[in-house]
Amino acid sequence: MSSSTRLLLASILSFALQAAGVALADDVPRLASIALIDKPWAVSLDITGYRVQADGVKPDSRRYFLATNDATSIHLSITLQTVSGQATEQGCRAHLERLARNASTHSPGPTRHEVRHLSVLEYLLPETGGQQADQLHLFACAGKDNVYTDIHVAKPGARAGDDSQLREVLNSLTIVAAATANSLAHFQAGSAPFLQGQFRQAIPHYEQAVALEQANPALDKALWRLLIQNLGVAYGRTGNLARAKATFDYGLSQDPANPRFHYDLARTFAGMNDRDMAMQSLRDAFLHSRRRNESDPMPDPRQDVSFGRLMLDPAFRTLTESLMQPAI
Repeated sequence: MSSSTRLLLASILSFALQAAGVALADDVPRLASIALIDKPWAVSLDITGYRVQADGVKPDSRRYFLATNDATSIHLSITLQTVSGQATEQGCRAHLERLARNASTHSPGPTRHEVRHLSVLEYLLPETGGQQADQLHLFACAGKDNVYTDIHVAKPGARAGDDSQLREVLNSLTIVAAATANSLAHFQAGSAPFLQGQFRQAIPHYEQAVALEQANPALDKALWRLLIQNLGVAYGRTGNLARAKATFDYGLSQDPANPRFHYDLARTFAGMNDRDMAMQSLRDAFLHSRRRNESDPMPDPRQDVSFGRLMLDPAFRTLTESLMQPAI
């Protein structure tokens, strides 16, 4: 995977700036709905006056939300993480106990209480030489099904009475029915395991994203191309070469001059030990790449392990040498 593709995938996962930049703060009542794609419920809370800085999926598949209220200097982050077993109140308490032990080395007295049935840890980090003001922190934890929800609310420059502002954020938290996931949400959900090399886990989400795009196109062209490419690659890396070929064939039916589709189709034919079709797809890939004059160079097939067996064939080796010659 090229560095530019990896950067694009990372931006898709965090998509804080995905459309028109960071969502600006305003006084219009707003509710944030934060959900994992395979759950029918979502965490909802009031973010009126907050500026959303991140709203997406981390590469390790944790759901992450980050926002700041510039008027009150309150920072809010929420993380949803799945576990192998049931998420429990005892698990939340153990998590907060670990945080309390770490905080006790810096804070004179972490306190524990509950807000709307949420286990909460509260502590104040006093001003230090490297820190310009006292920082008040609230950590809350909730468990539902096999998901832990971690909430962190913080305020630098804390003063007496500021704790009520932070608790007010937690007071607005409720569990609601999750909205139906769109193609971008499924693309994000598939891209998290894809970046970790977990291709089987990526495939169902990518398949769903493609199906949604076929019914109601919503992704921009660059994201759609990456979706098709990643799904085809995932099929190939899990040994399903027939599905990989069908995916790239579909991509080319919609975007015939896409050099990456042609190149990945050549890789697929190589896996099928079809030398002639691999050579034709490679020719098409480099032809369309040169016509587009793309800034991101094509991979060198001579160094591509997908073509390792075919490189023993003189005709194929000659083709790859000719393709890597500078265009005249």
